Amino acid sequence: MTPPPKPPSQQPELNHSSLSPEAPERKFVQELVNAFIRWMPLGGSGGLFISFLLQQEWALMLLTFPATVVTAVWAAYSKHFIEQLQTIYAERGKADANKLVAWVDSVNETLQWQFSGFEAKYLNCQRLDCQEDTPEGIRSESIFTPLLQEVFVPLRLTVDSVIPGYSGRSPLPNQTAPEDLETCRMMLIWDLLRQVKQTPILRQIAIRAWGGYGKTTLLKHIAYTYGERDHKKYRAPKLIPFLLYLTRCHTELTKPNSPNLPKLLTDYHIPALPKGDKLKVPSHWVKNLLNRGNALVMFDGFDEVPYNERARVSEWLSQQMRQYPDAVFIVTSRPIAYTQDYTAKRPSASFWIDDFNENQRRRFVEQWYCCQERYARAGRNTPDVQQKAKQNAASLLAQIEARPELKAMAGNALLLNMMARFHRDNQGADLPNRKTELYQDICELQLGRRPKAKGISLLLSSLSQRQEVLQIIALAMMQRAAKNDESFKQIRQDDLLGQMTPPLAERDPDVQPQAFLDQLVQVSELLVDKEGGVYEFAHLSFQEFLAASEVVRLKCENLLYDQLQVDAWKPTILYYADLVNPTGLIRAALERQAVNLAYEIWRNTSKRVDLTLAEQQALKALKSTVQTSRYHQLEDYLKTGRWKEADKETYRLMITTVGKEEGQFFDREELLNFPCEELLTIDGLWVRHSNGKFGFSVQKDIYLKCGGIPDGQYHKKAFEKFGDLVEWRKGKEWVFDITFDTSAPKGHLPFVCGGCVVWWGERVGSIWERVGRGSRCLFSRIAHCKL
Repeated sequence: MTPPPKPPSQQPELNHSSLSPEAPERKFVQELVNAFIRWMPLGGSGGLFISFLLQQEWALMLLTFPATVVTAVWAAYSKHFIEQLQTIYAERGKADANKLVAWVDSVNETLQWQFSGFEAKYLNCQRLDCQEDTPEGIRSESIFTPLLQEVFVPLRLTVDSVIPGYSGRSPLPNQTAPEDLETCRMMLIWDLLRQVKQTPILRQIAIRAWGGYGKTTLLKHIAYTYGERDHKKYRAPKLIPFLLYLTRCHTELTKPNSPNLPKLLTDYHIPALPKGDKLKVPSHWVKNLLNRGNALVMFDGFDEVPYNERARVSEWLSQQMRQYPDAVFIVTSRPIAYTQDYTAKRPSASFWIDDFNENQRRRFVEQWYCCQERYARAGRNTPDVQQKAKQNAASLLAQIEARPELKAMAGNALLLNMMARFHRDNQGADLPNRKTELYQDICELQLGRRPKAKGISLLLSSLSQRQEVLQIIALAMMQRAAKNDESFKQIRQDDLLGQMTPPLAERDPDVQPQAFLDQLVQVSELLVDKEGGVYEFAHLSFQEFLAASEVVRLKCENLLYDQLQVDAWKPTILYYADLVNPTGLIRAALERQAVNLAYEIWRNTSKRVDLTLAEQQALKALKSTVQTSRYHQLEDYLKTGRWKEADKETYRLMITTVGKEEGQFFDREELLNFPCEELLTIDGLWVRHSNGKFGFSVQKDIYLKCGGIPDGQYHKKAFEKFGDLVEWRKGKEWVFDITFDTSAPKGHLPFVCGGCVVWWGERVGSIWERVGRGSRCLFSRIAHCKL
């Protein structure tokens, strides 16, 4: 009897015994078919049919063949894939392991120098290198050398009128707008360093000033302050300072394989510091500081680099600034060298050191005398010592304030230092009247009076003979500048002894050049041994003065005529002009187209040049010639209606008249005392060529009609009315919309006062308030000159 059919849930499954267990592909096919049978539409009969087929070996082989192929391929693929992965990651594992070991080593090194106090040791070395106040100038046995921080006076920095990326229309971050004109446009170096993390433009700073204005002293103050960890009191970020003098290291930078900055700092700078040769610099310490932006690298004296090497040095400096954009850099230089010879990309921010004002003069003199009186009494700082210091300081300051020529000189920090030393050495005697007299008296002091007072017997019998030898050396060194050879500032020992031998033999054959040189360095200190067999004068101004004195002694003024167009000779020529009657020099300058120099000599001379009627007529013609040549460019711009160029030229003429460089600003006193002849000439050209529409006098008349008073004071309401009429204000708001065209309202130009007096302020209104303060100075001056 046939059994009944089973329900679908009991349908037969494949016989597992028909597939060998060592054939996984067969097991895979069996499981796949079982699942198919459960869902196939034929039900149980279909399953029986398929079961029958799978009992046949040929059918099973047919079905399992694709799975067998895939399995074989995958096995081969996966085997080689895994082997390759093992090879690759074995190599990567080695590399990562090496990196890990290197990182651990660097961490160990970092921990080692941190725990060993390396950073503190380095900062102490840099601090020791900067701790004394040793300005470029003279020193003496009777003058004590104070510590830098005891006499340092914060220097006022003036922002350059042209900073890339900064138009001057808004203040730098965190700047405020104080009421005082001087304050709002002046800042200290710490005001800038406070912002270096937030303001990238301030991470590269150029500081310009003429000799003696304190560029080196400023950088030493920064390095010393960081070395003492006193930067916190200025709210400045923590930085590690590196102060390098380009006069010493420029040869390293111009080698064919010049070192990069980390190598220069590690191998050259640190070992040269006091006790620095005992420091073992951790690997990558300097480079890590630079990359993290924690380094402050200062290069002093770009102008001290020889002329033919300046381009390469500037390129090297620029490359390092590009390589380490997060680090902070400061470069100092005299103006001409920076303007003409820094040929690579310049630092992004540029500033000037301003003249000492009355407060700075008083602070320096009082601090300096306090140190001298205290040191002279073995450090005793009792009330009587303090009183003595105050009396001496007051005596010197009274002389300076009472004499305009001294007051003008005292704006230079070095000259003020020299005045203080002269005053103390001469027990409060009156200071000389002119700069040349001051330098001459200092030479006499160093070469005669002081050594004699100390019982030091100097070689050569007279002071004049000693100075003559120095003059001969100075003139020989200056003559190298005729070829734009900047090495004229220094001289090698063998060359120096060679220059010295003939004049010494002429005056006293028994004097040996080397012995005389040693006395000049050790006793007079007018010559300085820069190490490595290189010498220079204690300050370039001494070399220039002594060279001028030698030209006077030789009576060979014509020697200067070929140098009238050489910038490096200008101070020497001006010293010479102050020592003689400069009539012939002025004429020679005009003949050789050095008209600006001729005018400067003529304007500053105190000599009478009215010898004959013909010479008097020549001088009158000279005045007309100088004025015509000086104002020719301005007149040309005005004649052709190039009002914007005329405005810029007006600023250039005015700023150079007060002895400053383009890019600097006017002081209140400079505007209130601006030379009448200059001001009236400039104003007359503007009025004449604008048919009475533009000019300072036109602006002054409008200001008076608005209720203003030309008293040098700032009358806000009157100036606001004035601003409305000349359209410096619109809609009761001060604007910068200056129209350099005759369509502008009367009195709209010149705008030189607003363009150069001040840029700083918290908002537009406050900036223009400062413009008002500057304008009222000019209005007051033009009213005075007109009278």
